[in-house]
Amino acid sequence: MSITTNDLDKLKKDNEGIISEEKSTNQFLQKDSCTDLEAVEETLENNFDDFEDDDDDDDYDDEEEQSYYGQFSKSWDELTFSDNFLFCKIMEDEEICRQLLEILLPIKIEKIRYLSQEKEFKPSYRGRSIRMDVFLKDSNRMFDIEIQTSDFKKLALRARFYQGALDVSTTKKRAKFSKMKESYILFLCKGDPFDSGIPVYTVKQTFFEQPDKPYDDRTHKVFYNCKAYEVADDEDLKGLLEFIQTNRASTAFSHKLEENVRIAKKNSRWEEEYMYFSDVLEEEKDKVRRIARKQGRQEGRQEGLALGKQEGVALGKQEGIELGKQEGARENAIKNARNFLKMEIATFEQIAQGTGLSVEEVQKLAEEVETEKK
Repeated sequence: MSITTNDLDKLKKDNEGIISEEKSTNQFLQKDSCTDLEAVEETLENNFDDFEDDDDDDDYDDEEEQSYYGQFSKSWDELTFSDNFLFCKIMEDEEICRQLLEILLPIKIEKIRYLSQEKEFKPSYRGRSIRMDVFLKDSNRMFDIEIQTSDFKKLALRARFYQGALDVSTTKKRAKFSKMKESYILFLCKGDPFDSGIPVYTVKQTFFEQPDKPYDDRTHKVFYNCKAYEVADDEDLKGLLEFIQTNRASTAFSHKLEENVRIAKKNSRWEEEYMYFSDVLEEEKDKVRRIARKQGRQEGRQEGLALGKQEGVALGKQEGIELGKQEGARENAIKNARNFLKMEIATFEQIAQGTGLSVEEVQKLAEEVETEKK
């Protein structure tokens, strides 16, 4: 089950905000938004039902979902540029996006023609969907920018899946392969994704037999290790990585990001949206906990019944053995008492004491023995 800001955007009449730093006022320009909360709740309920009914979740990526939920665990005041929600909001400024891309990549970016935050792609009905933090394109290229604060173990596989889903979702039916756009998948990591201590990992595809011959399918994957910002060669890149990792601004662009973050934190509409998602996700997790507890009780009850049955059988056997022993001992006591009475060698009290029977039982046995003699 995935709850994205894209889910919320689908249910708003207009929820596209554009951050723009005006030269004169240095303020954000925004469009009005109106949230249909009942529709949102209905969507969440449907998603929750899907969660309950889905029998194909054996390979469910719990770590990724936990990471997504984790972004809403902070208070609004604690958020920084590296937090997904605020990162996506800041990246709504097309000029900021363009400058960030030109720092990350050694290419010139044309005017951005399409911009989307937390865009969700689902290549097929039953296929897994993906959330892209910031997806944009210029005239002939597509870019996906991901902010990653933890869980770096599966990034290579995620990049592979993102690339394939991006191609399938953006290529029109019967389009010529030659018309496919060049694409870039970029991961900004607050940690070393491949443990080599370098600031940038650029994936280069070649032929195994001819390593010097490039294999150009117009796809690019680049991973940035913000933790290694100090050894970055380019000063602007170093400043960007440092700001993401430490929240300290040291270059003109990182100071610009810092100012955008400061102004964004004063945006009451975004704060309300963030807090709403925090509440919704907390309610969602509570529902999951309730289901887990209910399932746990049912499983516990079944296990308890099975265990009780086993213990009951064992106890019954033990009681049967004890009862059998008691009945056998009584039969033996009666037999001995009858023999003593026939031999007339002891009083009733002595026979009772010797066999464990009561005096009344011995007297009754004596009557039976006398009757048998006649």
